[in-house]
Amino acid sequence: MIYQASAVGSIALDLLNQNNHMRVHSIFNNGFNIVNESNDLIFVGTTKNGYFPFGVTIDKNTMHYAKEFLSVGHIVKVSQRGIDHKDFMIMLNQTDLVKYDKVEAGDTTAIKKVVIDFDFEKFNDSDFYPEKMSEILDALADENSSFPLKYLVGRGSGLTPSGDDMITGILYVDALDPFISEVHKNSLASYLSETVTTIVSENFIKLALKGIFSSKITALGENPSKEAVEALVALGSSSGHDTLYGIYMTLNRR
Repeated sequence: MIYQASAVGSIALDLLNQNNHMRVHSIFNNGFNIVNESNDLIFVGTTKNGYFPFGVTIDKNTMHYAKEFLSVGHIVKVSQRGIDHKDFMIMLNQTDLVKYDKVEAGDTTAIKKVVIDFDFEKFNDSDFYPEKMSEILDALADENSSFPLKYLVGRGSGLTPSGDDMITGILYVDALDPFISEVHKNSLASYLSETVTTIVSENFIKLALKGIFSSKITALGENPSKEAVEALVALGSSSGHDTLYGIYMTLNRR
């Protein structure tokens, strides 16, 4: 069967052009991930979790069909034409190209107002209790502190551990209102090369370090509202909530 994607992120298109084959890494209800030999990742899925710079957008019917034939480890052929599995093909010839610009510095007051009323009580008795997060955030502004983000990287379970999602939230606020020492950003980039977290998290954080984020995150800054907060919180099983907590703690740092 041949299916048509509706959108492709600019980073995903570059990866499709640069590779001949990729491997199915993980499969979800709403999408699947493929990776190359360098573990660069493309997410192929519906819009439920928003748009991604490394994403290829398909509809629910296509995903439903693809899931019946996909298995982790399958090899797919890839090119600018599309993604070719032995049982189906996802074409890109009528696809919208979605370009992602680096988030620029801006006022965070409106975001702070809509985030502050959200319930983060569940984190009080976790590894990410507020005092610990405040300690990390304070240290990020001090270039002489000892790599504060090491505590968060890879901490938690799942394809994107909670600590990694919080780092993405922290980096989003830093993109809007810079405060993190470049020393710590460089340390984070180097640390990720040591395979200290999941492939999925690694790709998200690497993009966040460049000021590039998924649409669910940037929507919060573009249109600060209760609806934007709720859409972010609904992302994944807990990823959106964890990301929002990182944003909240960073906006309210001392």
